[in-house]
Amino acid sequence: MREAFSSIDPPCDLRSFVQMKSTLRSTLSGTLLALLTMGLPSSGADEIVARVGATVISAEEFSLRSGELREAGYQHLRAPDMGAKRQLLDGMIAQELLVLEGLRRGVGEDPVIRADLERTERRALMNALYDSQALLGDYSATEQELRDYFVAQQYDVEVLSRHIVCDTEEEAVGVIAELQSGTPFRTLVARHSLRSIQDRFGPEGWVGWFRVGELYEELQEPLKNMPPDAISAAPVKTSLGYHVFGLQARRQATFDSSREFIEQKLRVQKRADDMEAYIGRLRQQYNLRPDTEGLSLLAAIPAPDSTSSNADHTLISWDGGQLSVGDFLDLVRAGRTRHPARMDSSTLRKEVDNQAGVLVMITEARQLELDSLLPVRKKAEDRRRELFAKWLYQQVGRKRAQPDTSTANVRRFYDENTDLYTREDGVVTDFSQVAGSIRALLKNQAETAAMDSFLAELRRRYADDIVVDEQVLDRTHPEGF
Repeated sequence: MREAFSSIDPPCDLRSFVQMKSTLRSTLSGTLLALLTMGLPSSGADEIVARVGATVISAEEFSLRSGELREAGYQHLRAPDMGAKRQLLDGMIAQELLVLEGLRRGVGEDPVIRADLERTERRALMNALYDSQALLGDYSATEQELRDYFVAQQYDVEVLSRHIVCDTEEEAVGVIAELQSGTPFRTLVARHSLRSIQDRFGPEGWVGWFRVGELYEELQEPLKNMPPDAISAAPVKTSLGYHVFGLQARRQATFDSSREFIEQKLRVQKRADDMEAYIGRLRQQYNLRPDTEGLSLLAAIPAPDSTSSNADHTLISWDGGQLSVGDFLDLVRAGRTRHPARMDSSTLRKEVDNQAGVLVMITEARQLELDSLLPVRKKAEDRRRELFAKWLYQQVGRKRAQPDTSTANVRRFYDENTDLYTREDGVVTDFSQVAGSIRALLKNQAETAAMDSFLAELRRRYADDIVVDEQVLDRTHPEGF
């Protein structure tokens, strides 16, 4: 269960949002004084610095987010005087205006963005649950524990091997036959190894030195025991595919050279054990009950169908909830699990159990009111700001931008900024070598100008929805100064 509970998709590429940060740096300054300023109800640690629509920026949140804004381009603010704090708050207000505009445009209903936000909230809640309920022990280790773990996990032996990973067992058997007949390994890598493996490990198939304990479990015994310069007698299947491999060398690894690695791995293992134990306690607490008939109905759905006449049938239930056939198919459509037809019965049963476990954990986190904690809310809200800003930058900034990237204008920029292209030895880089980067810069400048104009429009449109408490702002101490 541990693997499924921690297999949250990584966040999407934020290169465009880096450009959005650049826009905020260049535009958000000096306008806070034009905002409507009036007193707001406040009390102690819950004092409110500002409201933007229905969103409040508390003194605590202002302190936390100010540090992030300074990293995004406000490093020039050296002291927490009112001018500096107004600029920091102005940046936060601009972010919230982008959220308001995104909500008005229905950005939150975009299925990709909605799924991303749900995933972010799940991850934040599960991490908070682990931190507050499961990870309560001392995860340091004694010298003997480290040495025993080093040997038990087979980190004391390293192997150097090369691999061809095939899509099918039949193809892998054919590769072994060709190797035995004298065909060079390199030739077969190019012809048979999966493209992702070739891209990662190169045309020779060498994967470098690996500790045996770091290898796929299916590869550990063969590579630990086969003689050097030998080729595997039969393919070995892992989640990557069917491996044909050769061992070049094997060596002993010293404990001292691996100590830092072992300390980290054992700490992770101890934490994982505590998380596993906590999940077991939750299963008992919620009394998870699988439904054999429902699992059979789910397994019978042919790919690529993602609907079923038995959608309401229960797969697994627990005290206070259930996961139905339809719920599982919703997860398939959302890309959160594989189609049931692509899993064997044992794997499917485990996946249903894992998905139910996630729902139970989220339920428990909400019952403990972990969703009200600022760090949890902040992760979800920060992600929403990022996604909304990225969407608006792409849909507004780029569409409104009118860059002049003609050769004449690119040349004019080059001539006016020769110092930018002068090397330390005084030689000026030839125009032809930098023309492409200048065009990209001019395009970015045009997009930034478009976003400047757009943000100014938002300030006018939402002027009545912005309220700042200057007295609370004055008492607040931004983080990072």
